[in-house]
Amino acid sequence: MSEPLNVNPSTPASSENAELRATCAELESQIFTLRIVLLLAVAVTGLFFWREGNLNGAVVAQMQPQVTQISQYLGQLEKQGSSFEKQMQALQAIAMRLSDFGKTHPDYQPILAKYGIQVAAAPTPAPAPTAAKPAAAAPAAAPKK
Repeated sequence: MSEPLNVNPSTPASSENAELRATCAELESQIFTLRIVLLLAVAVTGLFFWREGNLNGAVVAQMQPQVTQISQYLGQLEKQGSSFEKQMQALQAIAMRLSDFGKTHPDYQPILAKYGIQVAAAPTPAPAPTAAKPAAAAPAAAPKK
């Protein structure tokens, strides 16, 4: 049972071994080449990320004063019992009041447009209703008895 069924006595086992060894040697050289390629790919990727880290670090260093200033401003708002959201609501309320002012004062609309405050068109005054002509004098009702 352990013997192969189709044994060709004319082919020596050494030629099969030599063929297998040659195939294994080819595979080993291919694996070695793939390892070198993988190593180069990892090295290039690492170099790329290192360079990006240095560039982004320089950008972060340039932005640090602005970030510090914003964080100080937000800290002051929190100390005052306010928040960024409350400040935005107050600014929106002011913009609405300015928009209402622009409706009644058309000379002020270019200034509002300059700063991006949209002014809705001023409503046109409705025409005054014409006085209805008095109907003919109705006969007075008879006094009650």
